[in-house]
Amino acid sequence: MIRLVFLSLLLLSNTVLAASFDCQKADRIIDKTICSNEQLSTLDEDMAAYYFKVREAAGAKAAAALIQEQRDWLKRRPQKCSPVDAECLSRLYKYRILELRRGHENQIPYLSSGKNTFSDLEGACSFGREVISDNTLVYAGGAHGGKKIGHTIDYSGHEATQFEVIVNSPGKPVALILGAREPSVWNVSWTRGTKISAVVATGYYRQAVAGLPQDVPVLVSSHDNQGACAYLYVESRNLKQVNRLSRMVFDKDVATVQNAKDGALVMGVPIDRNLKLYTSDDTPVESFFDDSAPSAGMAGIEELLGQGLIRKATSDDVTAWLKREAQANGETLPAEVSQSLAAKLNSTGRLNAYVILGQITLPAGLYGSRAVSFFLGEGVPYPRGSLGHSSLFDYSTMTCTGPRCPQPMMPKPGMMPRPGMMPKPGMMPEPVTRPFPIMTNQIKRHGTKTEGYGSQP
Repeated sequence: MIRLVFLSLLLLSNTVLAASFDCQKADRIIDKTICSNEQLSTLDEDMAAYYFKVREAAGAKAAAALIQEQRDWLKRRPQKCSPVDAECLSRLYKYRILELRRGHENQIPYLSSGKNTFSDLEGACSFGREVISDNTLVYAGGAHGGKKIGHTIDYSGHEATQFEVIVNSPGKPVALILGAREPSVWNVSWTRGTKISAVVATGYYRQAVAGLPQDVPVLVSSHDNQGACAYLYVESRNLKQVNRLSRMVFDKDVATVQNAKDGALVMGVPIDRNLKLYTSDDTPVESFFDDSAPSAGMAGIEELLGQGLIRKATSDDVTAWLKREAQANGETLPAEVSQSLAAKLNSTGRLNAYVILGQITLPAGLYGSRAVSFFLGEGVPYPRGSLGHSSLFDYSTMTCTGPRCPQPMMPKPGMMPRPGMMPKPGMMPEPVTRPFPIMTNQIKRHGTKTEGYGSQP
């Protein structure tokens, strides 16, 4: 098995830093221990992947400092653990991963392998007394999501949202707990005399904190990154959970918990509209956007249309699919059904579907009212990315993928089907029911309720 393992060879030059080795050729005792223990092996791989990711994103000066830091850590390993003590080494590697995450995770997300947890480490979910003083106030705020911003910041397939957070506490230092379900960027600003000591960002998907100087410690704990503090959504109704997190991280109860309104939070003393606000250029909102991904939602659809990679579907595309599907089932689509359907689609103008013409990455955020349908012709590459709540009709396999694909109407449990309710063996269901999800997002498919955000994990 070829694996990335941090060897002492790493100390020799920057080019060796990117090396890997075959465990079958490992001759050092510590390397054999790593190779022979599954948990330790996974931790080594996780740390290597994250270290190189951080180093690649760093500037020349920061990268040089990081390399020296890693070299020093490698030298200290034999002083901390016996080279045959896998349990001790596993704990040592976990602490090193946490150390890297504490310094870089707000900007560079850590993608956990899912095989290791960090909540068992002492101090993993806390800040030291040098950060939090006796008179520090803890403010918490959040919501399901903020305002959608047409960009992505992770691989969830969800469009990112943004919160504007204003902190006004000129008399006492402040620590913040910010939490949302959706992937979100928290853009923080503050008033003169306000000191923000530390921030915890928590949620299901990636959370990132913008606007703060780089020396303000930020702890990110989400479901996605297997955070040491677990995760929650900050709302006034879950005060107990928020307080539990606050005691764990800051050893204090929360002073206030607020629900964000339209993606906005004002924490501390009410502010005057003319009060000057301050922010830092160290972590701008745009630095968290994934520039390699298309714009999210319908903005991404418009981009693909402009690039000629998709086109708007017509009633002819819908009837062509139905005819092809009927042929595949040994049936014939009645001409009157085809004509009636085409007339209805053309008159309503609500055909919410597109034909894929080339290799595309699906825009994030195609959920709920933003869901659409796609037709994929034979020979056209399958799209990358998440369908969300959208549907894809694939000519290569004559199948429909997605939660809104039409299905034949099914009787309720315990009920006998009425005549005509179930198709006869070998027959396709009434064809006119099939294109409804293609026509409009407002029409629900038979046999199941339309799914919304609540259906997501």
